[in-house]
Parts: sequence; C-alpha cells; structure tokens
Amino acid sequence: MHFALLLLVLLIAASIHVALMKDRTTPRAAEICLLYILVGYCGVPMLAVSLWALVSPESVAARFGFGPPGPILAFFSYAYLGMALLSLLTLRYRGSFLIGPAVVWAVYFGGATLVHFKESGERAAHSHGAVLATFATHGLITVLLVVGLLASGQLSTRE
Repeated sequence: MHFALLLLVLLIAASIHVALMKDRTTPRAAEICLLYILVGYCGVPMLAVSLWALVSPESVAARFGFGPPGPILAFFSYAYLGMALLSLLTLRYRGSFLIGPAVVWAVYFGGATLVHFKESGERAAHSHGAVLATFATHGLITVLLVVGLLASGQLSTRE
C-alpha cells in the first residue's frame, strides 16, 4: 500500500512540474515523468530496500514472504542495488541514458506482475483489492515506464 501511495504522490508531483514548464512538449513532459518514476520510485526507495536486504536478509525474507534467506536473496539484493543506483544516475545523465534504467525496471516489474498473478492463480483467488494493489505497484510502473520511454522519443534518437 505504501508503494501505491508513493506512486500517486510522484504522479501528482510530476504533473505539477509539467504544468509549470514553459516549454511544454510531449517528449520533455514524458522525460520529466520518467525521471520522477525512475528516481522517486525505482531509485531512492529501492536503494533502501536493497540495503535493508543486504544488512538484514532475515527480516526482508520474513516481511516479503520469502523462504529462509540464502545466496539467491543476496544475489537479488546486489542486483536491486545496481538497478537503484542506475535509476539515481538518471538525474545526472538524461537523454538516451534513460533507456537503460527504464527497460531494466519495466522488465523487472512486468515480470513481477506475471509472477504475482501466476502465484495468486495457484493459491486461493486474490481479492479485487489485492489484484489492484499488485497492478498499481508493479504492472502500472511497467506501463508508465514503457509509455514514457516511447513518448520521450529517446528510442528513436541516436546520441
């Protein structure tokens, strides 16, 4: 629930930022929205999650319902750390640099959405609220990243 609220706040902040821009073009607005999502959702919070997982793998495993922590959790923690740092670098390196973090996180969250929906299909059916929460915190991020990347025009330019 916290991540869905965070996404809502970021989308409102990005909308205000875009509304206040003097030179408001679709590619520029899309880039601003991508930056808010990459830094505010995929960067800072995921950096905190990765560090938490590296420092206290037992509590992360218990909180997110994993089995006992082991090498695979450590591996994913370091991967998450790298992905979060890559997202934070978008503040400094814009333009085509956005492609890397946007693609990595879109694939990750798209896959996470499929995993969650498959898992819920194998267990008792999730409530509508749980499905909506999963989509809001995973699937919607994928949609926003892909649409933002396409609208920014970065995929069609070569730097």
